[in-house]
Amino acid sequence: MKEAYTLAWSFRNRKEILFESIQSAHDTCPLDVDFQLVDAASDDDTICESSYRSSLSEAWNLCMMLTENRFVIFASSDVLFQKSGWFELLKVSSQINPYVLMNNHAVFCLDKKSIPRMGWFDENFKAGPHFDPDLMIRASEVGFGVSNVGNDGYFIHGDEEDAQVAKERHKTEMKDRLPMNGIYNEVYFKEKWKSAWPGWQDAIKEGRTD
Repeated sequence: MKEAYTLAWSFRNRKEILFESIQSAHDTCPLDVDFQLVDAASDDDTICESSYRSSLSEAWNLCMMLTENRFVIFASSDVLFQKSGWFELLKVSSQINPYVLMNNHAVFCLDKKSIPRMGWFDENFKAGPHFDPDLMIRASEVGFGVSNVGNDGYFIHGDEEDAQVAKERHKTEMKDRLPMNGIYNEVYFKEKWKSAWPGWQDAIKEGRTD
């Protein structure tokens, strides 16, 4: 295993913004960082050479298996890096903790040496939410530090903060987004962790974003 870093993008269609994200990373991080693309159920006509369309948890696991590098930084396809320094910030923190967030899972880093203890992303989750905090909880339970270094203007995350977009994702499945209007992942997450969290079910049924 090489003591090096891979930057991996998860994407579902939206190839134009993906290309912009790749260019912004090229402009703001060292050239010795490997780039990798992982498909998360894109349409056949996007840009993927995989023989089948996987879920995001499967795609991220595949990325970690295929790269020879020890550290993997994951970025959403609509993340646009705004200035240099974000990689150095992640690198310093990843030498201390094996799980590092920049605010949330839009950009985060994993140390593959932690996998034997915390496990892989749970592929029982379907396309949609909850599988990333599931891994974060498992990392914490085995004693791994999970750090959050913050964003501080290093990147913007597309229109994820747009209230109208969030509302639409809870009402209907948008072909270029991971589905947020189903409850399978939520039910599985709650059963797995014996959680009393009420979840988003009522909000999804009513098309709300709260």
